[in-house]
Amino acid sequence: MTVWVALPVFNEAPRVPRLLARWERVLAAHGGPREYVLVDDGSHDGSADALAAFAAGRDDVTVLTHTENQGLGATIRDAIEHVAARGEPDDVLVMMDADDTHPPELFPALLAELDAGADVAIASRFRPGARVEGLSLQRRALSQGARVLFQLLHRIPGVRDYTCGYRAYRLALMQRALRELGAQLVEREGFDCTADLLLKLADLGARCAEVPLHLDYRAKAGASHMQVRRTIKKTLGLFLRDFLRRRGR
Repeated sequence: MTVWVALPVFNEAPRVPRLLARWERVLAAHGGPREYVLVDDGSHDGSADALAAFAAGRDDVTVLTHTENQGLGATIRDAIEHVAARGEPDDVLVMMDADDTHPPELFPALLAELDAGADVAIASRFRPGARVEGLSLQRRALSQGARVLFQLLHRIPGVRDYTCGYRAYRLALMQRALRELGAQLVEREGFDCTADLLLKLADLGARCAEVPLHLDYRAKAGASHMQVRRTIKKTLGLFLRDFLRRRGR
């Protein structure tokens, strides 16, 4: 089993080397084959140099580059397609933010859920034991609002956190999803793509589980790349679209 770590990177030069060093320690303790897929989404702050330095002299690191910023959805789609084309069904794909707010040290707990039978393991802000620090009131409201709406009308067994991007997937699920949905698997370009992806995987019968997340935004210097009002609007649009689609079945 190979562990594939995929990171969507946009202007994270001060943080991504620190995050990759943490992943190196976690994967060294885990043992076994590992691969990194780092997608630079048109960064202009030195992120490309940081990724090139990490990849230098290694054959287990792939850097994919967008010459212009295309959005989170495009980076996630490129990463999934790259790994699905090269990995084995029993492999594990881990995706997370590249701003060093998600802890790689949670990986063993996520992997344990996959080994117990889940197809998707989610780092959840809404499980007992979870902590969220340093997050703006707007971001908290967006996350809580999405959780309530989706749990009311689009409930997925085992899921409370629909929007967190820190997840581990059994690769067999992603390979099947690409065969059945193709480019439609990830078709939204903004931060709402994470919820959209989860809904589509659930429609394919994915078994989901969660582990509590400690999300610490105090470790992040600078503003978030998320445009909160735009993301709220898009998430509500996604919610309405999916609600109407399900009622029409």
